[in-house]
Amino acid sequence: MHEYPDRFLDFINSFNIERNFYGCHEYGEELWLEHGRPAFLKGLIQTAVSLYHLEGANLSGARKLWRTARAYLSPYQPVHMGIDVRRLIHDMDRLHAGLPDGGSGEPGGGPPPPVYLHVVDPVLEERLRRRFGRPLPEGKSEPAPDQT
Repeated sequence: MHEYPDRFLDFINSFNIERNFYGCHEYGEELWLEHGRPAFLKGLIQTAVSLYHLEGANLSGARKLWRTARAYLSPYQPVHMGIDVRRLIHDMDRLHAGLPDGGSGEPGGGPPPPVYLHVVDPVLEERLRRRFGRPLPEGKSEPAPDQT
């Protein structure tokens, strides 16, 4: 079990509930600096920024950030800090596989299809419920296939 700093809770809430991927970057960067710049957090931050780029229809930037985020997150599969990392990678890979080819999308591309940080630690889930007073979204994507 991990200690879950308040900024980590804020990051998850911003990602899953508010869908504010730029805000995730802000919370994540502070957390990353406070905790010695861990690769896992860098991967989560870059995942959020990839989604932020998709919202702005910057497909090239989104792809580039996801490639580096994926490399940072992969060693932490299947679960790390209460997050289903395998599922996140699966969902982001599926999202990016469905994007059109080319360097950029149409202006005002709108929000990307939903990708969530699936919380699998009941302690983390309870801390999030207490802090924000609402449950996290559930069942938003198919479970990742077992890759063992």
